[in-house]
Amino acid sequence: MELIVARSAGEVRVEVRAEANGHWTVAVDDREYRVDAATLGRPDVLSLIVDGRQATQSVRSLGNGVYDVDGVELKVINPRSRALGEAAQQGAAGTFEATAYMPGRVVAVLAAEGDEVTSGQGVVVLEAMKMENEIQSEIDGRLEQLLVEVGQTVDGGQPLFVVAAGNDA
Repeated sequence: MELIVARSAGEVRVEVRAEANGHWTVAVDDREYRVDAATLGRPDVLSLIVDGRQATQSVRSLGNGVYDVDGVELKVINPRSRALGEAAQQGAAGTFEATAYMPGRVVAVLAAEGDEVTSGQGVVVLEAMKMENEIQSEIDGRLEQLLVEVGQTVDGGQPLFVVAAGNDA
């Protein structure tokens, strides 16, 4: 799954691939890392082994795809969602289709089909790499299709829900 990670110094493209036995390969720009992650008794503290070196990181979700990682604020962006959101803002797209950023498990559904949702409102919560990630609508509109349910396992890139823009709903 390809992501964009933004911070004050700019953006980098990150590709995350799930490997066997819970291992991950994470490519940042042109460099690949082998990563193993586990929580340390609290969901916001991760023990990481990156290319054989151990590190402990504090990771807190600040909402809207923004995370505090040991005091550094990072925004995680799905490139496809960004493109759809930009098209919707320009009036070129009447729908927004949210997809899973990476493989995970649906742990909560925050809205029902037919509900009105606003841009930035959480619709589905995924657990991936021992962290819960709220997947939000990028546009105002009506939740037309909810494509997952609590407990379901999803693949990276799998569609989660579809929102029709307010003027199309």
